[in-house]
Amino acid sequence: MTKPSLIPTVLTLGLLVGVAPGCATAPSAQSNGPCDDFELDVDRIWGSSTRRSVRDGLRSFAGESQLVNVDRIVTKMDAITTDWVMMSRRSCKDTIERNTMPEEIYVRVSLCLNTALVQQRTLITALGEIDRTSYEHIDRAMLDISENIATCQNQAVLAYYRAPEETADAGAAETADQKTAEAKTLLALGKSEAASGLLNDAEIAAKKSGDERRTLDTAIAACNHAVLEGEYDKAIVYGKPALTQAQKLGYAIGEADALICLGTAELRRGDHEQARVRLESALEQREAFFGKEHPRVADAANRLGNLEAAVANYKSAHALYMRALDIWTRAFGPNDPVTSRAYHNLGFVHIGLDDIEGAVAWYQKAIEAETGSLGKDHPATALSEANYASVLLLQGKVDDAYALLNHAVEVQERILGPGHPEVAVSYHGIGEVWAARKGYETALEWYNKALTLRKLAFGDHHLETAKTLDAMAIAHFKLKKYKEATDLAEQALAVREELLGPDNIVTATSYFNLGLIYEKRKKFKDALGYYEKSLVVEDKVRGPGHVLTKQTRAAVNRLGDLVRGR
Repeated sequence: MTKPSLIPTVLTLGLLVGVAPGCATAPSAQSNGPCDDFELDVDRIWGSSTRRSVRDGLRSFAGESQLVNVDRIVTKMDAITTDWVMMSRRSCKDTIERNTMPEEIYVRVSLCLNTALVQQRTLITALGEIDRTSYEHIDRAMLDISENIATCQNQAVLAYYRAPEETADAGAAETADQKTAEAKTLLALGKSEAASGLLNDAEIAAKKSGDERRTLDTAIAACNHAVLEGEYDKAIVYGKPALTQAQKLGYAIGEADALICLGTAELRRGDHEQARVRLESALEQREAFFGKEHPRVADAANRLGNLEAAVANYKSAHALYMRALDIWTRAFGPNDPVTSRAYHNLGFVHIGLDDIEGAVAWYQKAIEAETGSLGKDHPATALSEANYASVLLLQGKVDDAYALLNHAVEVQERILGPGHPEVAVSYHGIGEVWAARKGYETALEWYNKALTLRKLAFGDHHLETAKTLDAMAIAHFKLKKYKEATDLAEQALAVREELLGPDNIVTATSYFNLGLIYEKRKKFKDALGYYEKSLVVEDKVRGPGHVLTKQTRAAVNRLGDLVRGR
């Protein structure tokens, strides 16, 4: 028995947004052929009146001072629409006119492209109801749609899910695709609460469809939702079976996406070794599937760079961030908000590399790009300012740092809310300013505010929590409250030893600080032990000629003579 043609089947079923692709509709009077009317499909979603309405709404929200940002968003949406039409027309002609694409593949390409159309419709609806959360993440949502369009043909070739008429329930399959696409866009916009109901509906519909591939896609979306909510254990519960299923199906894109979600959740939870396994595998998978120069490869490299930076492997992080920067610059330009993430990350890495001038240059570049593309009152700009302030403090520019932090915290509290973990960065920074001014009591007030947020966001056993505990220990030390200082420093050390191990330069910071504290308490033998531990790491990582290594060696020699003399 001959299998029936699949293109008429698509005509019968329709598509996810209630319109059919150009190949599946009768050509209009103005069309030259069946593959020439795709503009009609996207015009229903992104026509001139919708474009004008969105532009006016964004201008009203962002203010006339950010008109360039509105133009950038509208221009990107135009480009997404153009790419959708181009990809749709090409696959249609490959099937109808050139006969180079099998009908089965074309059906799958069309399904994929129409999920992108659902995503675009969802984003446009959100732009019509713009708020601070969605404004912050518009670029991420647009990037997600663009990458979906760009990979549709490859996804179709590797697809293992059945054609709609072969599923147990074609209507459920259509519902699962639509709900998952809508949820993905809302997640990209940071609207996790709005995505929750859609994900539940998608999961039910995917199971009803009898299609493993759709069930897998909903599980990965649920994993990303849990990460956004800060529920990392829940993300792992969704991510692990999704990874296993993707590997069983040979679904390369799904496997990489599951690895990315799992690796991100494990990194946030502080499980660095397991996160490394996931993120390295995700980078390899995306390289193999997309090629080494694709933006999704840059995303994987950037996430692996975040891991390396967290564990103080600054040279490795630098190489990964530079790779991401190179790809993003060529794909999106040097001033795009996606590209500016790499500038920000490179600023942090150069602090770790003891290159303060380099850190200054990268943070200034990040702030310039983000101010130009997002505006000075955007959370991304504020976060770069808060981190740049830490560099200014190292340069002794305390007042300049304080001014930046005050602006950053005002933006973050107003837009993100006072309980957001990024606000903790500014709170901690203001604590550092007061510590530099020797106002240790005031510094402790700000550190306490930062600690509360970090414990809520990350828990007790996290490097960000340990960073604030360590700063509080030093403030208590300066106030000669040595018992409190000891307790806090030991808490910070316990976290760092657990997450980084005893041979990490960040852990060595805790060893040195405890040496200082115990020396002041005249417990010289304990102090010497901590100084010696710090020196072993510093000699290896910083080198014996580094000024901080010399300082630690002097402490070891001084206390060594004192302890032996007793």
